[in-house]
Amino acid sequence: MQLPIVLGLVALVLAVAALLVVLEDRRAAKRAATQRKARLARLGEVDPLAANRLHVDR
Repeated sequence: MQLPIVLGLVALVLAVAALLVVLEDRRAAKRAATQRKARLARLGEVDPLAANRLHVDR
C-alpha cells in the first residue's frame, strides 16, 4: 500500500524538477537575448536575427 504512494511522490518530485529546469532554461535564453541586444546596441549594430521576426502585412 505504501509503494504506490512513494512512487507517486517520486513522480511528482521529478515532474516539478523538470518544470523548474524548463522555466530556468527559458529565463536564461531570454537573459542571453537581452544581453546580445545590449551588446549589439553598444556597437551600433542591428540584431542579425531581427529579420527572422519581421513579417510583411498582406
